[in-house]
Amino acid sequence: MTVVQDVVSEEGADPKMPPGVLVEGPVVDAKFRDSYISFAIMIAGSIAALVWAFTQGIGWVEIWVFVGMFSLSTVGIGVAMHRLFVHRSFRCGPVMRAFFGAIATMAVQGSVLKWVSNHRRHHLHADKPGDVHSPYYDGFGNRIASFAKGMSHAQGGWVWDQATTDAEYYAKDILADPIAMFFTRTRWYWYALSAVIIPGAIGYAFGGVHAMIGCVLFSGLFRSYLMTMATSLVNSVCHSDGRFGYRRFELDDGTTNELVTTILTFGEGLHNNHHRFPRDAYLSHAWYEIDINGLIILGLGKLGLVHDIFIHPDNER
Repeated sequence: MTVVQDVVSEEGADPKMPPGVLVEGPVVDAKFRDSYISFAIMIAGSIAALVWAFTQGIGWVEIWVFVGMFSLSTVGIGVAMHRLFVHRSFRCGPVMRAFFGAIATMAVQGSVLKWVSNHRRHHLHADKPGDVHSPYYDGFGNRIASFAKGMSHAQGGWVWDQATTDAEYYAKDILADPIAMFFTRTRWYWYALSAVIIPGAIGYAFGGVHAMIGCVLFSGLFRSYLMTMATSLVNSVCHSDGRFGYRRFELDDGTTNELVTTILTFGEGLHNNHHRFPRDAYLSHAWYEIDINGLIILGLGKLGLVHDIFIHPDNER
């Protein structure tokens, strides 16, 4: 049984407002505060990065730092945040768990606690009232009028919904996990390390002050924003009910597998496969479905760095 299946809706609850959703209070206030600050910094930094690139130029140092940090962040979301912390697709010791907590948080997509809570709520109510980022329903369970508005909501508009996921309901295991909560409490330090300190240090080491500024703006802040938009394609494009991609399994949601999103997210775009077997560590069901995150997990298993890698009995290869 998956973590998501452990969460059961309360009998008689309003279908438009399932349990585990908050609409006021300090958790809601904290969500908006974090969102306003992080998006303001990333968007301002992205604008500055584009201005810098066109007026001052960028070189190979900035490009390679961008590629490296994008790859690290993508693995952080796919392997660490999604498959380890949300779905417990594999297990590992405290050192590796701390490493995964670090790279998950360095993706600059919210804390481990918030990300896990939102994603488990998404699975429990996928493309139905209560889904946190569906293209079909807003945070209050109201039907979204058009496909374009729905895609906009799923791609990022959901962040500004008043309805907020309650971690006490969806992520009690994370609240009880000292490693996950350490990274939740210290998230802003890891955001700064990812978006400013590491890119800036590498840029200065290999190209001086000019490359340092370029790396902070282009390889740090702009990359963080693009990374967030790439991950959000899973919420929008991969829930298009067949408009984009294909459906291997007929499920009662709009999930699809989509090639471009799969490439950009190292495998997370195999979303129809994932919703059929949510806890699977490896999402590919055919030679042309490339799941880099899953291959990384299997490789780490061969090295003995992770263990108890889960593959559903109906999906053993």
